[in-house]
Amino acid sequence: MINKKINTPLYHLLLLLFLSSTLSACTINIKDEYSKELKLLHEKTFPISPGKKFVVDCPAADIMLKTWDKSEVYVKIFGNEKAEDKIKFEFRSDNEMVEVSGKKEGSIFNFWGSGIQIKIEVIVPSNFHNKLSTSGGDIRIKDVSGSQLLNTSGGDIWIMNTSGKIKAITSGGDINIDTHKGESDVSTSGGDIKAINFEGQFKAETSGGDINLKGENSKIMAETSGGNIFLDYEGENQGISLSTSGGDIQVLIPADFNAAARLYTSGGDIDCNLTANNIKKISSTKFEADLNKGGNLLEAETSGGDVVVKKK
Repeated sequence: MINKKINTPLYHLLLLLFLSSTLSACTINIKDEYSKELKLLHEKTFPISPGKKFVVDCPAADIMLKTWDKSEVYVKIFGNEKAEDKIKFEFRSDNEMVEVSGKKEGSIFNFWGSGIQIKIEVIVPSNFHNKLSTSGGDIRIKDVSGSQLLNTSGGDIWIMNTSGKIKAITSGGDINIDTHKGESDVSTSGGDIKAINFEGQFKAETSGGDINLKGENSKIMAETSGGNIFLDYEGENQGISLSTSGGDIQVLIPADFNAAARLYTSGGDIDCNLTANNIKKISSTKFEADLNKGGNLLEAETSGGDVVVKKK
C-alpha cells in the first residue's frame, strides 16, 4: 500500500461542508423581483396537459423555470427599453407543445455589447419536458420531472430537485445540481461542475474547471482538462471513471466498496487505504488490484497530480 499523507479527515470534512453549503445557499426563487428593475413585456397563459413540452429560445436572456399543479404553462417576460425596442417575441402553442422565441430585429450579432436585458420566468406542470436555450444568460430550473435540455453560451446552469433525463451545456459558466434522480449529462468549457444528492448515470465534462460530486447508486464518468476531481460516493459500485490532465483526484467510498481498481498518475503519488486483493501492480504511480471482493471498475487517472482513494 502506497501511503502519502496529502489528505486528512478534516480536509475532507471541510470540502464536503463547502460543497453542500455552496449549493444549498443557491436556492432558485422565481418571483416578481425583476418587475422593480425591468418592464413587464409579456404575460401569457397556455392550457396544456402534463407530460407535454415547453421550448424557449431567446438570446441574452436569464431563464428561470419552476412548477405547479395546474395544467397550464405560464410565461412572464421582463426587459429593459432596448429589449422592448429590439427583440421580437413569438408565441406558439398546440396540444403537444408551448414555444417561446425571441429574435433581434436587424443584426443577429453583438448581443453582449447591445445592452439588452431580458428575464424570462416560466411555470409549468410538475411533469413536463423542457428545452431551454439562451446565448448569454443563466438557466435555473426547480422541482420538475421529465426530459430537460438546457443550453447557454455564456451563463451558469442551476438544477434543483429534479428527476428524469438531464442534458446541460454551457460554454462559459458553472453547472450546479442539488438533488436529481435519473440520467445526467453535463458539460462546460470554462467552468466548474458541482453536484450533490444525485442518483443514476452521471457524466460530467469540463475543459477548465473542477468537478465536485456527492452521489449514490450511480455509474459515474467525470473528466476535466485543467482541474481537480472530488467524489463522495455511497452505494454499490456501478462503475466509476475519473480523469484529469492537470489536477488531483480524491475519492471517498464505503469501507466495503467492491471494485477492480485502476489508479494511475504521471506526476504525483497514489494513496489508497482500502483492502487490496488480487494485486497486479502497486507502486507510487500505479495501483492495479481488487478492492475487497472486486467488481466493476474504479478508474482514476491524472497526468499532473495525486490520486487518493479513502474509505469513510
